[in-house]
Amino acid sequence: MRTFVQTCDQIAGTPKKLEKIRLVAAYLCSIQVAEAKVAAVFLSGRPFPIWEETTLNVGGAMLWRVVEELSGKTDSELSAAYRRHGDLGAVASELLAAISPTKDLSVSEVQGMFRKITAARGPAAKSALVRELLTQVTPLEAKYIIKILTGDLRIGLKESLVEEAIAKGFGSTLSAV
Repeated sequence: MRTFVQTCDQIAGTPKKLEKIRLVAAYLCSIQVAEAKVAAVFLSGRPFPIWEETTLNVGGAMLWRVVEELSGKTDSELSAAYRRHGDLGAVASELLAAISPTKDLSVSEVQGMFRKITAARGPAAKSALVRELLTQVTPLEAKYIIKILTGDLRIGLKESLVEEAIAKGFGSTLSAV
């Protein structure tokens, strides 16, 4: 997951479409195919492939409470950080600095946690699983996990750019696919 989020930061840091495609293609080609499938979905800003029609039912208020609890910050401190960043993922990245993960989760393991969250019944169970996930990752990983949970990646990628990167990385053109 660490390489995934570093790639996301690089993608967010460039306004150049071809550079974004190059970064995505290089990343996807550097990992196992099973991981690349999950990463491509995440890069499209979703936790699951669109054809699955699976929903997490995790709202912004729940994520807010989990970040508040894990960070030990007050609601007003979270609000101030949100005003600075305008994005709960970025707020989590800033405020969860005290969390030190013990291992590097793969994108497949993160999606597995997303599936557990989907299967959980009730807000308390879902909240506990989100909390568990966020305590296992770095602050930067938490940023992108929250962005994926909310469906708002905002790194300048569209699904079509991810598709172009897949075609480029795996030696095909979209017209031949």
